[in-house]
Amino acid sequence: MVYFIKRSYIFLVLLIVSLPLSAQVFIEKPISQHPTSFAIITDSKTFEKSKEAIYNYRDALESDGLSTYIISSSWTSPDEVKKEIAILYEAHKNLEGLVLVGDIPIVLIRNAQHLTTAFKMNEDKFPFPQSSVPSDRFYDDLHLSFDFISQDKKQPLHFYYKLREDGIQILNPNFYSARIKYPEKRGGDKYKAISDFLNKAASAKKDRNNPLDNIVSFTGASYNSECLTAWLDEGKSLRENFPFAWKTGTSAKQLNFRMDDFMKHLLINELQRPEVDVFMFHEHGMPTQQLINNEPAGASFESRYNILQNSIYSDVRREVSRGKISLDSAKNQYAKQYNFKLSFFDKLYDKDLIKQDSLEQADVMINLSDLKSLSTNPAFVLLDACYNGSFHEDDYVAGYYIFNPGKTLVVSANTRNVLQDRWTEELIGLLSYGARAGQYNRYVATLEGHLIGDPTVRFSTPENVNFDAELNSQASNSKYWEQLLKLNNSVYQSLAIRQLADYDSRKVLSDKFFKVFKESPFSTVRMEALTTLSNYNDANFTEAVVLGLNDSYELVARQAANYAGEIGDEKLILPLVNAFLNSSERKRVLYNIQAAFGQFPADKLLSTFNATVSASNLINKKNVEIEISDFIIKGKVQIEKSHNNILNRSLTAERRVNDIRSIRNYNYHYHVDDYLKILNDSNEDEKVRVALAEALGWFNHSYRKNEIVQGLKKISAKKDLPQTLKLELIQTINRLK
Repeated sequence: MVYFIKRSYIFLVLLIVSLPLSAQVFIEKPISQHPTSFAIITDSKTFEKSKEAIYNYRDALESDGLSTYIISSSWTSPDEVKKEIAILYEAHKNLEGLVLVGDIPIVLIRNAQHLTTAFKMNEDKFPFPQSSVPSDRFYDDLHLSFDFISQDKKQPLHFYYKLREDGIQILNPNFYSARIKYPEKRGGDKYKAISDFLNKAASAKKDRNNPLDNIVSFTGASYNSECLTAWLDEGKSLRENFPFAWKTGTSAKQLNFRMDDFMKHLLINELQRPEVDVFMFHEHGMPTQQLINNEPAGASFESRYNILQNSIYSDVRREVSRGKISLDSAKNQYAKQYNFKLSFFDKLYDKDLIKQDSLEQADVMINLSDLKSLSTNPAFVLLDACYNGSFHEDDYVAGYYIFNPGKTLVVSANTRNVLQDRWTEELIGLLSYGARAGQYNRYVATLEGHLIGDPTVRFSTPENVNFDAELNSQASNSKYWEQLLKLNNSVYQSLAIRQLADYDSRKVLSDKFFKVFKESPFSTVRMEALTTLSNYNDANFTEAVVLGLNDSYELVARQAANYAGEIGDEKLILPLVNAFLNSSERKRVLYNIQAAFGQFPADKLLSTFNATVSASNLINKKNVEIEISDFIIKGKVQIEKSHNNILNRSLTAERRVNDIRSIRNYNYHYHVDDYLKILNDSNEDEKVRVALAEALGWFNHSYRKNEIVQGLKKISAKKDLPQTLKLELIQTINRLK
């Protein structure tokens, strides 16, 4: 049944900015009633051009157990879209997810960088398009409140919003979401491409016997400090999350960039294998590229000579092209620098050599030109690189994975840069047990992380369990999750921890989760328990970090190192020092420990190091002491210089704010008293005070968090505060709750 609605937009559930004119909204109700519902939201033109495919997709969703609404309009603002979503959700609390098809307004969010994993661009210095985060959390997390700022003049589909300071400051999507947006620079008829994809997604739902039993995971160059231990330990996670895939030599592959100078070609072959269900890329990227390999190092004299020659040739050609030096001068300069004869440059502009060099440069990346000609087949693709999911751009990598004739249906990717240490495989094992891709993505929600494609994709399971149904029917049933926690299955236990914690409003389950952390034989379960304990931020959490630094799973140790710096309790110094001295093979753990060192008083860190090294069995104790002392002292000098800049009123506010911004990444707990003193001083520069108030919002795991909150509350109670500072204090207090 189709019915027509024209609504005047008023305040309903959320703080939404209403526009003077409202669009006409068409809503088509579901065909049948199921326990949960889903919404296809599209624009009028896409609906007109792709109507048959949209209905086909709707019918397939209905047959797969989702009561499906179709909502279309000539949307003029994100608020109009969100209002319809809010109305639908309020009327039908069983709304499981939605997909935004076509030209749905794109929200770029400001004042919410704490909801990202890594994005920290200065919003005051950089233009809105670069310093805002494109995010559909605007649509799927109804707990968040926003203020409308403006519509982009050059990109009318883009709208800027600010997260309100007085609202909720954590992500907790009410339902899952995804985008189906065609990358227009790909060329062709975008409406036909959208129709083809929807028909492909509909057709795939006819296969009821599709267990997740074939996976590929790839780790690229420069990722996680290129640590082999981190790469090897991912195998523990893969075995626990994908238990049905380890049957043959090809059903589960764990690949590394070191396996070939040009892994791109092997990966392209793997992407085209029809039996692959899930493909995970752990790599760096840009909106239009995936970084696969570094430039080849060379395995022979000839290959190394060619690499050196190509590098120098490239430098010379670039210098000459800039017009700052003549060709002869450049040749003479480089020949003298490297002690070459001028004949070394005889092939400088050789066309065949330039072409070969260009091809080799292209072969260390997966480019859009590679993807355009591919039929990719994994139903689910994970791209945990930066920017690969930039659906706000006219061209973006993730879009090429779904808009091709292959079987790929959904891609997890990011619109902005993302933290390498982010646990992207958290609860991904739900896919092995019947959960839809959207359910997994909802659990690992970040401001920048999105699904591109069909979020309702799910696999069949060999076992008598369907988490997609139980996540809805048993969501608040603690007894059900308690029983699941007792079963000898890592995915069951991890999900049970998450569900129990989500409904532990009185915060009484910390002891239970700490016990699980200490006793579980499963790597992913211990990681889930540690992550969950971080939200309790109590003595159990600190003790778990102490134990975690020596955990057999590299990722637990790596995250424990991060947490140690964020906590800052001096009882963590000795465990950190021991982990540093005994974990040389764990490069990424060492990297995070070194980053944590600066967040502790240098004198106590140094004395602990010297005492520990002195009592150790290290062969080269003296050299180690000298090296460590030098590192700690240099770090202390740099930190104190930055801190003195913050205190120095003779410097410009801009200079002081630059140093304050570093506190967001590195929490100097021992300087908290100074920070609060500046905030409390009405004679201080307003910009400095606002920046400090914002920076303290990153102290959410600090052992001094309660002191910070109490101090900020006293300051915020003052009547003469500037409005900008008042709002920032409110937001930081809300962040630290």
